[in-house]
Amino acid sequence: MVEILNAHGSKNDIFVAAMRPRDFAAEPDLLAFVRRLCDRNGPLGADGVYFYDAGPRVPQAWFFNPDGSPAEFCGNGMRCLGRVILDLRGADVATVRSGQREYTVRRGATTAQGVRQISLEHPAVDFHPAEPVVAGRNPLIGARLPELDPALEFTAVTIPNPHLVALVDSYTESGLIAMGERIAARRDVFPVGANLSVLLPLGPTEIFVRTFERGAGLTASCGSGMAASRAVYSLPGRIAPERRVVVRNAGGMATVSLHVRLGQWCPVLEGNATLVYRVAVDPAAHRRARALSRRAPRLFRPGRAERRPPPRRRHRIRRPPHRGTGPPASTMITPVAAAASKVSTTPRRSANSSTIAPPSTANCQPRCSALVSWTAAPKMAPMAAGPAPSRNDCAARFPRSRLKYLPPSRTKANDGVNATSAASSPPGSPAAA
Repeated sequence: MVEILNAHGSKNDIFVAAMRPRDFAAEPDLLAFVRRLCDRNGPLGADGVYFYDAGPRVPQAWFFNPDGSPAEFCGNGMRCLGRVILDLRGADVATVRSGQREYTVRRGATTAQGVRQISLEHPAVDFHPAEPVVAGRNPLIGARLPELDPALEFTAVTIPNPHLVALVDSYTESGLIAMGERIAARRDVFPVGANLSVLLPLGPTEIFVRTFERGAGLTASCGSGMAASRAVYSLPGRIAPERRVVVRNAGGMATVSLHVRLGQWCPVLEGNATLVYRVAVDPAAHRRARALSRRAPRLFRPGRAERRPPPRRRHRIRRPPHRGTGPPASTMITPVAAAASKVSTTPRRSANSSTIAPPSTANCQPRCSALVSWTAAPKMAPMAAGPAPSRNDCAARFPRSRLKYLPPSRTKANDGVNATSAASSPPGSPAAA
């Protein structure tokens, strides 16, 4: 079991693990472990993993993106790893090697709310890198790229991660995502890929930065993206490199300044390094699960729907309609004239009278006549016009969908006539008490 720490810098959450890539039996096992650990749909999820070895005098670190691809370093992740190294050694300053370069981390000031901050000094920014960010266009400063957007002007810079920064007045996240996906798809134009950032000035010493990260997508913040944008912000001479600039992003804020050394700009990024939680994981369990999925038959591999035998078809038993013993009722309904729009109720007999009330009795619901004035005339004859069709006839025209609703055991053909006669005859005299 290995204890892994989850921390975040400006809500760019990173796993920090005291492991080395060579601790894994093979590179596919390492990549599978990183992907499962960073999977947002799994039990954990993060924007990347920083492995480190604190044994040497200069600790060695290796960063991996959520998709398993390695990166030179991660600015926000290095702040989190720097706090871990400083706490382990009880020091205020330490140097950590990530990739081919060394980074200096220092304890920063603690905010009034008790948030601990770490200061990270980057290597010098390079506007003319040995490996160009855009093929055939090196350097690229304030130039348009029709492959991304015909109207925006981009600047390429490495620190040492490759970055493309566009100075904008406004932006949409959907447009930023679309451009970032184009960079990932066009390796003929962007051979090593690039982190894409939009820089929106908010004031003389305040900017907003949003970054689509290579290998991670749109994240809450990007440490190297903030540093690269700060360097691009000083290119036109807007602000002196040494001045501290507040960089806001979706994950919070940080401050960036540029130290001038031998005519080069070295960004210094200071922001929070917050420890969130610790979790114990078993890398061997991940290897066993991967080996099991590799040896399992195609039917049960993860991500494939399990093939089940087709469901058994249940044959519906169709029973012939039950026939009554009486004479069959006529299956045709004789059309009659449309009923009058005036509604009248069945004549009622007064309790103190032995005669039937005249047909001119007032309606019991006077408003009904107004309601039916716009209703279509009924198409069916009233019950008194003749016998109703038998239930067997309705069953023949409307087949039943469920067998439990069966017809009655016996159907009388004269049900309609008997019901009409009973309704029209006066009730009998009550029996003596």
